[in-house]
Amino acid sequence: MAQYDDTTKMLMDIKEDVATTKAKVDSIEDKLNQVDNIEAKSDKALAKSIEVEHEIGRVTQIQNWVICLSTLVGVYPSVKPGAFFSIPISTSHKAAYPK
Repeated sequence: MAQYDDTTKMLMDIKEDVATTKAKVDSIEDKLNQVDNIEAKSDKALAKSIEVEHEIGRVTQIQNWVICLSTLVGVYPSVKPGAFFSIPISTSHKAAYPK
């Protein structure tokens, strides 16, 4: 009977070890899922930061144009701000292209 008691105790110990191991595996699985979530969030954040960087570049370019144009208007007050973007239409083209 002592042999059955030892076998029963061994089986009970194995059962406890299996339960402990399963709990550890579940814990590791949860941590891996958290890492996956963090990785996905970091990918989204990187994409957003690149998008914002491009937007900052565009705003900086527009700002530089505004500074340039306002400087020119300050230096040449007779120049209208719209003059830089309009194309003058000349009627002298008829003289340049005779029939």
